Amino acid sequence: MNLATRPPYETVDFKALAKQDKAFNSIWQTTSGKLDFQDPETTKSLTKAILKADFGLQLEVPDDRLCPPVPNRWNYVSWIQGLLDSTNFDYSERYDPERRVIGLDIGTGASAIYTMLCLKSRPSWTMCATDIDKKSFDYAARNLSNNGLITRTKLLQTIESQPLIPLQYLGVEKLDFTICNPPFFTDEKDMRQSLNGETKSWRPNAVCTGAENEMVCKGGDLGFVTRMVEESLALREKVTWYTSLLGKMISAKAIITLLKGKGITNWAVGSIDVGGGTKRWIVAWSFGDYRPCNSIARIEKIANEYLPFPTEYRFALPANVDANAAKHTIDQQAHRLHLRWNWDAQNATGIGEAAGNVWSRAYRREHERKKKEAAASGGNDMEMQDDLEDMEVAIAFRIKVLHSTREVVIDWLRGSDQVLWESFCGMVHRSFKKS
Repeated sequence: MNLATRPPYETVDFKALAKQDKAFNSIWQTTSGKLDFQDPETTKSLTKAILKADFGLQLEVPDDRLCPPVPNRWNYVSWIQGLLDSTNFDYSERYDPERRVIGLDIGTGASAIYTMLCLKSRPSWTMCATDIDKKSFDYAARNLSNNGLITRTKLLQTIESQPLIPLQYLGVEKLDFTICNPPFFTDEKDMRQSLNGETKSWRPNAVCTGAENEMVCKGGDLGFVTRMVEESLALREKVTWYTSLLGKMISAKAIITLLKGKGITNWAVGSIDVGGGTKRWIVAWSFGDYRPCNSIARIEKIANEYLPFPTEYRFALPANVDANAAKHTIDQQAHRLHLRWNWDAQNATGIGEAAGNVWSRAYRREHERKKKEAAASGGNDMEMQDDLEDMEVAIAFRIKVLHSTREVVIDWLRGSDQVLWESFCGMVHRSFKKS
C-alpha cells in the first residue's frame, strides 16, 4: 500500500496482525484472542506491531511515558494530509509528491509518533518537533534516529516561558501546519478521576501510561489550544494551518466560538473515532483564503453554527438540458466574463479565478466600455488579458458537470467573501433555470 495516500483506519485486524508480528502473536495466543487493553504490555506490544507492520517503523517507549494507539494518531495525520491536499496552490486536491511541506509537532512525546508518521508517509515533508520534558525529548530523538528520520526533523526542547509555536527558536520563518495532542486534564485530580472512569458512565477502554506533564496543564486542552489561538493572532499567515486535537466536544465548540469572536472565518472541524468508546475532535484554522473541501472541513456532526461555511454547491440539471449542453453553457459563460478560466473538456471540469464580482451587470458594462475605449485608441484584447495576469484573486472556483447524476457541482477553492461566493453560485444556477 502507498503510504502517501493510505486511508484512515476503520478497524484493526488483530488476527492478521498476530501472523505478522511474533511478539504480538505471543500475547494473542496467551489471551486466546481476548486482548486486555488495561494491560500496559498488551497495549505497547500492539502499538509496536502496528507501526512495524503498517509503516515499517520501530518504537521504543519507557514504561512511564505515553504509548500511543496508532489508529487514532494515523487518522489525525491522514486528516491533515487531506486538509493540505485540498488547499493546494494549484487547486488539484491531490497529493503532490513535489510539494515541500514543513510541519510542527507540538509536544511530540517520547514516541514522536506524529512526526514519524508524517515523515514516513510523505517523503517530501520535513518536521519540527518540540517537547518540554527532557526524558520524552531524548526518547523522541532516539526513535527518530533509529528510523532514519532525524535528518528531516528539527528537534527543540522547550521551556514553559517559550511560545508553543517557537518559530524564532526553531530558525523557521513559515510552517504549513501544526499538529498537536495537548494535555486534556486541568489537574492531577481531574486526570485520575477520568482514568478511573469516575466522571464517565464507562471505564476507559485502554490503560494510560502517560506522565503527568503529558496529561495535565493549566486549563486542560481548552486552555492549551486557547493559548495556540492567541499566538496565532500574532503569527497569522506564518502558519498556513493551525490544528489541534481536543478531548471533548465542548472544548472544540469553545475554540470555534473563540475563533469566530476573533474574526477568523476559515476553519475546519474533524473527528476521530476508531471504536472503543474514545472519540476526539480536531479544529483547524487559517488566516489564508484557500478553502478546504466539505469532506474535510465539515465532517463532524455538530450544530451548524460551529461548522465552517459550505464550500460546495450543487444542483440538478433541468430535464430539458443534457450534460453535454451543460458543459457548453458553462464554458461559454465563463469565457464571456473577465476572469482567468481553464476548461478541461475531457473531465468536464473548469477552474476559474476572478478579482471580484465580474458577473454583475455593472462590472460587465464597465468592462465593455473599457474594451471599446482600448480598441478606439489602437489597443487590443492582449492588453486586457495583461490585467488578468496581474490581478489579485478574490475568488477561485471549480465547476464540474457530473454525467452520472446529471448535476453541476461548484467548489469554493479560494476567497474570504462568503457573499461573493454565494453570488457566484446563484449566477451559475440561474443560467440553467432560464433553460
